[in-house]
Amino acid sequence: MLTVQGGSITYKVDTVVVVITLFQSTGALDNQTTTDFQPISPHYPVFAIARDLGTIQATQDPVVWSIGFVTDPAINYTDPSGASQHRSLFYKSQYSDDTSLVCIRFIFE
Repeated sequence: MLTVQGGSITYKVDTVVVVITLFQSTGALDNQTTTDFQPISPHYPVFAIARDLGTIQATQDPVVWSIGFVTDPAINYTDPSGASQHRSLFYKSQYSDDTSLVCIRFIFE
């Protein structure tokens, strides 16, 4: 669990019903990932994140989330001769791995 500015961030990966039930009953998630994978329907799998905002007495600054998805190679290019080439995105030439690309930044004004 990550504590940020008086609030905690939690996550859960499971079916939508399990996640909603847990959040409604506890107001937080348990930082667990299911290994019991289900078909997409009727038990939709979700990745949920929650932040404890504490007691809100006035409108505060918004909570902003950003989530990315990475696939490599990004493009399978076939040149005029028929040769296939796997192409990566530009950032791959700038960072040694995907983890070094990620930056968690909290700005406190």
